[in-house]
Amino acid sequence: MLLPENKPTTFDKTPTKFFVWGASMTGKTYFARQFPNPILLNTDGNAAKVDTPSINITSFEQFIKILNEIEEGKHTFETVIIDLVDDIELLMINSICEKFKVDSLADIPYGAGYVKANKLWKDLMMHLSKSKYNIIFISHIIEKLENDKTIQVPSLPPKSLNACLGRCDLQIQTLKLGNTYNKVITSKRDTYVPTDIKNPRTLEILKPIIGLFIKPTTQNNINNK
Repeated sequence: MLLPENKPTTFDKTPTKFFVWGASMTGKTYFARQFPNPILLNTDGNAAKVDTPSINITSFEQFIKILNEIEEGKHTFETVIIDLVDDIELLMINSICEKFKVDSLADIPYGAGYVKANKLWKDLMMHLSKSKYNIIFISHIIEKLENDKTIQVPSLPPKSLNACLGRCDLQIQTLKLGNTYNKVITSKRDTYVPTDIKNPRTLEILKPIIGLFIKPTTQNNINNK
């Protein structure tokens, strides 16, 4: 029988999928490394500067093999840091181009290159969203003009960004103001109060983030007395 029982189920709102973006040296990787038992899948060569177990990613095929090995569960890692997700997308595109022996996706006839890239990326995001591990995507920042105003956005291209964010619980921007490092929620899947975060370590990490928790209402304050 494939159908579930017709009764309410218990659920856990603890966020496990994160998109972290910001300028260089604003604490993106440092923040991600606070999560339990992390492994760093690194593309920009900075892994050598930290003591987190890491792998230098040089191809999309290697990246997929590592993900498959992680999913087998024969290890003690609990958090997978993808740093940078921008580079993973580029490695994916390079892989497609190499297979078709072309210089760019546009060189593949009838738009087939773009179709294949979009499907492969969405399949990857779907696969990662189902993972039992914490998944942390790290992206850089760019500026663009919107309605005559310069705004800051993640550097991952829009289509790939939307597919990624659609699978994330929290989008977090890192900022450095003087000597202060801040983390700000820029989007979230749900509204949260501290009691929603069932994992004590995750709660400790997320508590300082600006904009994560809703402020208790007066009625809630009365009920809690």
